[in-house]
Amino acid sequence: LELVRRSQRFEGFTEAGERVLAWARSLLAAQEGLYAEAAACRGQLVGTLRLGVVPLASFDPMRLVQHMAGRHPELRFQLYSLSSEQVLEGLARNQFDLGVSYLDRLDRSHFEGIELAETRMGLLHHPSHFPLDAALLNWEALAGLPLGLLSAGMHFRQSIDHNFRSRGLSPIARLETDSVQQLLQAVQRGLGGAIMPRGSEGDGEWRLIPLEDAHT
Repeated sequence: LELVRRSQRFEGFTEAGERVLAWARSLLAAQEGLYAEAAACRGQLVGTLRLGVVPLASFDPMRLVQHMAGRHPELRFQLYSLSSEQVLEGLARNQFDLGVSYLDRLDRSHFEGIELAETRMGLLHHPSHFPLDAALLNWEALAGLPLGLLSAGMHFRQSIDHNFRSRGLSPIARLETDSVQQLLQAVQRGLGGAIMPRGSEGDGEWRLIPLEDAHT
């Protein structure tokens, strides 16, 4: 019985191979489910908890991970940073167990949602490069500053664009990226400021100035 297609290297599975692979995956999933059910009867969770999280949400997934890890030492975690659409699609395909997404795209006939707090925004900057003294900023002030922004497809970026457009403003997008880490690196190197959730400054040298009328 031929299960794989190969020449000098592996090219894929044959039709029979795909069927055998599907059964093998089902058996492994059933075995993991059996272990998980037995552990649940003992009051413990085992296995892997898969979380899909939108970037730059005010919700800190590490607090949940820390809490669950403390209660269930055998539990493992996988975190994925994705757009709202990708998080919801992953939940629908059973690729995630929990998702943190924006509610405007949530189909409540298919998902059960718990509403979290709004994400309030501020300008994250490095005082060595941008010595801003304001206690509060408005969108008009941001329009004249070089900014690092998430890519256009992200909900957080779309909310930023809407705030600028509704005031007849256009941001100076010095850098666009789908990586939060690269945004932070851009701020660190003085390429610009970044509009981030409040509380994102951490314990470093960065400073975050709240933005008025800015939330998502």
